[in-house]
Amino acid sequence: MRDFSPPPLRAPKACVACNKKKVRCIFQGSTSSCLNCLRHQWPCCQRERKRKRQRARDGEFDIEPVKERQHRRQSTWNKGESVNLQTSRNAARSSIEHSEEETSALNISGDEERSRFTESPHASNPYSSASSLSFMARSRYFEDTVVINEDHAGSYPLGEADGPSDDEIQILRLQGAFELPPRAIRDGLINTFMERCSPWMPIVERSWLEESGAQKPSILLLQSIFVAASRVSSAPAVSAYASPHQFYRRAKALFWSGYEKNPVAVVAAVCILHWYNPEGPEHVSTNTSGFWRYVGVGLAHQIGLHKEPTNKRESGLRRRLWWTLFARDCLISAGQGRPLAVNIDDCELAPPCLEDFDDSSSDGTLFIAYVEIGSILGHLTQCYRRKSFTRHMQQSIENRLYRWMQDLSASLRLFNPHAPPSEWEASQNSLAPYRFEARQLHIPYFICLAIMCRPSPGNSPSPAVVLASSFVAGIFEDFLARDEIQFLGPIFTFHLLAAGIGLLSCRNVPALWVKAAADLETIYLSLEVLAKRWSSAKGSLRALRSIAEKQQRTTRSETTSLQMLPREHQPFFKQFGPDLSWAWRFFMASESTPTIQNPLDASPIAEAGDFPPEGFIKSRPPDVVPATKEHRPLNSILDPHMGFAMGNTPGAITDEFFYNEYQGMGDWLFEDLEWTGDIQW
Repeated sequence: MRDFSPPPLRAPKACVACNKKKVRCIFQGSTSSCLNCLRHQWPCCQRERKRKRQRARDGEFDIEPVKERQHRRQSTWNKGESVNLQTSRNAARSSIEHSEEETSALNISGDEERSRFTESPHASNPYSSASSLSFMARSRYFEDTVVINEDHAGSYPLGEADGPSDDEIQILRLQGAFELPPRAIRDGLINTFMERCSPWMPIVERSWLEESGAQKPSILLLQSIFVAASRVSSAPAVSAYASPHQFYRRAKALFWSGYEKNPVAVVAAVCILHWYNPEGPEHVSTNTSGFWRYVGVGLAHQIGLHKEPTNKRESGLRRRLWWTLFARDCLISAGQGRPLAVNIDDCELAPPCLEDFDDSSSDGTLFIAYVEIGSILGHLTQCYRRKSFTRHMQQSIENRLYRWMQDLSASLRLFNPHAPPSEWEASQNSLAPYRFEARQLHIPYFICLAIMCRPSPGNSPSPAVVLASSFVAGIFEDFLARDEIQFLGPIFTFHLLAAGIGLLSCRNVPALWVKAAADLETIYLSLEVLAKRWSSAKGSLRALRSIAEKQQRTTRSETTSLQMLPREHQPFFKQFGPDLSWAWRFFMASESTPTIQNPLDASPIAEAGDFPPEGFIKSRPPDVVPATKEHRPLNSILDPHMGFAMGNTPGAITDEFFYNEYQGMGDWLFEDLEWTGDIQW
């Protein structure tokens, strides 16, 4: 793969008007007039050369007629014919004209690169031919009276600010934006991206990153992929060549210069840049995923990615790209407690389906399940932020969670189902063979349960919250054993924080705390490993340890009895087994035993029978979900009898213990607490 060079900003020879005005003469597409003449309605006449230009190699004069040269130049632009770089530079140095022709010759190496922006009937890379039309729906305001022809309204040349200037091209060169890693490092980074990142954003195929004849991959897309891959790679050769920050500077410079002309490729690159994320959300930054998601969604709206595509050839890519943005938006919003960038009411796309992956080698079933569980988590946390978690909303989210688990493909399940010997005995589902992506997929599912099932303030710890948190700890124990935490994204910082709070809730249940304390150490260790790559994990780790230390100093002598798992929560866990969670066999109990004082000394109790979605929702006691729009964040699972009180109740934490306010990943979980984290950066 050859190094990239910028496209020429001027035509090989300026027209008469542009030469007289001393401005750049730029041709676009197959038009016979330059952009300046089109804009000002000037006659675009080719300027005759006064002197004959010498050829660099044999000294013969170039006496090719002007019209033939013009035809050859436009043919090169439109058909993607390559231009010999060295010959063009030698011709420029030997030319006796020191005007615009020399400047054009110095940059003429970009004629090869311009072939990326032209459509080839045999192109296999959809980013080289994807539609770049802008989307507007303002005509719907007046469709009953007048019709606005948007195509005609937009048929004017682009402004001069579009695209990089000569100075910006030189800056891009100085920043190494057109440099590519050596072949071995380049292939290693692409392999890492396809294996670790692409399953969650199936918007790039390996063949699209390879040079094929006149078709070349987008340099912005390549540099973005190098950024993402370098963030999850531990290869010594990669770190020796360049750091993630250096890759990011190249991609960022290309983006802000407007070098990439295809907006679909730009949206894809922006989506991939989410993997950089050098700062936690407690710092204001234009480099984090929280910033880039708004940029990506804004560009996606401009080109109508949220609408059903009309071009069937690129419909699969456009739909996958939009749902990737949507899933990322939901997860980032949940972790940071900030508004969603996408309003799903404005989206006319149908949910992702397997037909969207006809031109993709990615696992469609994995991505579809990922988008759905991300949507549920984003919707759930949005309801808590808006204090609109009503009974109707809870029933809707419960139905979605139950349906998600029931519809999950067998290849993505954590456990293989086994029927119980009798209806009065608990089913012993066996743990499915290890699959890294399947384990990741279930973590947001358990986090949804940990947030949704927490009790009202003042009640005993929720068995569902403890059970869900223990499953998260069990999954991360496998990640630690396989050294795979390095391949996780920054959103898992939030998942670990929520699971850690759930485990801390059983501090006053000694029999449970023996096991929960070990799981909490797994959470701590996982956050420490994540903190080596993601700064947001540092705040979450210090926050959890501060809570644990405060609880240890203020825990009272009396113990708290723990109720059994309610009937309405049991269907959410019946698909699992005890292999990943120590708490599963003790909480999946029958209704005949309402309370377990020391569950670790008890023998396994039969779980309840099957409950359809409508059954377990109707069986919920009327006082479980308040009729008013009550906001109860996840920290309410912490029992005030532990001495860790909420709000203005006696024993609330004062400023004497915490010094700096914690505003990191998942800080919205604590908004009902008079609590600030002792975080130092």
